[in-house]
Amino acid sequence: MKNILVPTDFSGNAGHAIRFALELARKQKANVLLFHSFVIPVYATDVPVFPQADDELRKVSEEAMQKLVAKLKMENPGQEISYYVSQGYAEEEIVEAAAKNKIDMIVMGTQGASGIREALVGTITASVMEQAQCPVMAVPEAASFTSFSKIVYATSYAEGDFQHVEEIIDFARTFDAEVVLLHISSGSYDSTYEFEAIERFKERIAEDSRYDKISFQLLENKNVYEGLNSFIESSKADLVAMTMHKRSFIQKMFNRSITKKMAYHTHIPLIAFKTEEHA
Repeated sequence: MKNILVPTDFSGNAGHAIRFALELARKQKANVLLFHSFVIPVYATDVPVFPQADDELRKVSEEAMQKLVAKLKMENPGQEISYYVSQGYAEEEIVEAAAKNKIDMIVMGTQGASGIREALVGTITASVMEQAQCPVMAVPEAASFTSFSKIVYATSYAEGDFQHVEEIIDFARTFDAEVVLLHISSGSYDSTYEFEAIERFKERIAEDSRYDKISFQLLENKNVYEGLNSFIESSKADLVAMTMHKRSFIQKMFNRSITKKMAYHTHIPLIAFKTEEHA
């Protein structure tokens, strides 16, 4: 991993994600690119309003970023830190900035919420997870950087999941971390089929990875989300990874993805990968 993008709105939550990303970058020997986007406000009023011009808002953003980068460089000598500012909506601009700058991972802060707040808080992070071509790490407010020792990759053993296992293993090598490939059976499929899928997955991993800190777990729980949270707690995992499968419009409307739920609720960092394969 060479380049990490960290979006910021200059909030405390974003600042926490930046500090987390800097620790990660130090371990990975990666460069950090801070990103901020601004939107020209539109006023719905009968009274004439003269909004700030594009160049004025850009100047304010540039100055704030320059000040932040200077402070971070003083606190992190030797670390490569740069910044990028653009105009537009954050969820769109973050994805575009990642593509333009050949970013290997986006690191974003996310806040825990429940009930009605859940639909509003963290939606930018969830949107970026769904659109970005590179992995996205969501860092909860309560998460502190540790030298990861156990990474749980929640998988359906689909082809789309397999393509990201090597990325997780490469990430784990840096920390000499254990990787647990976890599948939670909700009873929707025949158990024989699921065991066969696991065995095929094991064979491919053994042939391709040459990493000896991998284990496989098959759990049964009708509620996949509850099963995953329970395993994370009991196993004392410090990082969870999942794949964002391409989903139909109808699915998005009536069945919110497990990955997005985890982005709101988990107290440890979550890495989301994207695949074009249908779940």
